[in-house]
Amino acid sequence: MIDIDFYKMDGLVPAVAQEYGSNEVLMVGFMNQEALALTLKTKIAHYFSRSKNRIWKKGETSGNIQKVVDVKVDCDADTILLIIEQVGNVACHTGAKSCFFNSFEEPEIKRYPLIKSGIADLPTRYGKFKVKAYKDGCQEHLAIMSQDFFTLEEPIVRIHSECLTGDTIGSLKCDCSNQLDLALKRIAKEGGLVIYHRQEGRNIGLVNKINAYKLQDAGYNTIQANLELGFKEDERDYRAVGVILKDLKISKVKLVTNNPTKIAFVEELGIEITERIPSITARNEHNEKYIQVKKEQMGHML
Repeated sequence: MIDIDFYKMDGLVPAVAQEYGSNEVLMVGFMNQEALALTLKTKIAHYFSRSKNRIWKKGETSGNIQKVVDVKVDCDADTILLIIEQVGNVACHTGAKSCFFNSFEEPEIKRYPLIKSGIADLPTRYGKFKVKAYKDGCQEHLAIMSQDFFTLEEPIVRIHSECLTGDTIGSLKCDCSNQLDLALKRIAKEGGLVIYHRQEGRNIGLVNKINAYKLQDAGYNTIQANLELGFKEDERDYRAVGVILKDLKISKVKLVTNNPTKIAFVEELGIEITERIPSITARNEHNEKYIQVKKEQMGHML
């Protein structure tokens, strides 16, 4: 619950819009109570225009809007921070005359910066690994590397999409936990990398994933459930993975995947896939339909 005393602050509260992923400040303005209410209700950023004395939605004339990912208030409840995703081709207040101007001719790794940790040792039941974390807006990803990773010319690599229900509590509704287990065992034995990609539920988040589960209980399949909730069948964005692969200076991989989208993404980065290693695990009565949908409707090689 966002509790701000607008009366105390003469009706206007400073608002900062920060772009999800890049962390670039795109807008510094104000919100009144009505603008904040509209922002929370519509999930689109609205601002109060002092000059026009009305609520102004960023990009009204440019066709560019700001989709709200998260709303935060500082500890004194006197500044609003909006984490936003831009929708459209033209961004207001980022032109050459703006103090927020950035050149978009830079390489992708600079256009999409991540906050990075150092590299630490991590002993596990699979073996001893090295780990490095990356912060991407509100999401944090993990590179899990074998001890000899940096000596390998063609490491085994798996891009593993987060699945809290499977990876943590062993859900039988999917094959995620089994695939993670298989990949960690393999890189511990043969050397390589698992990127733990924190985009839960194909990037619809945990709440929506459980809502999708409820629809699946009523007979929807995994794709139908996502579409019914207003999402695409797969909302994942792999840009952070690309930055991680480049940061770790990977040029050749043996890719562990069944997903043609991941293959295409890695190839688009200019990374050579010398071998595709299937990630096939045991099925059960609870995930049989799920796996069949991935094969028949999403093109997974199962």
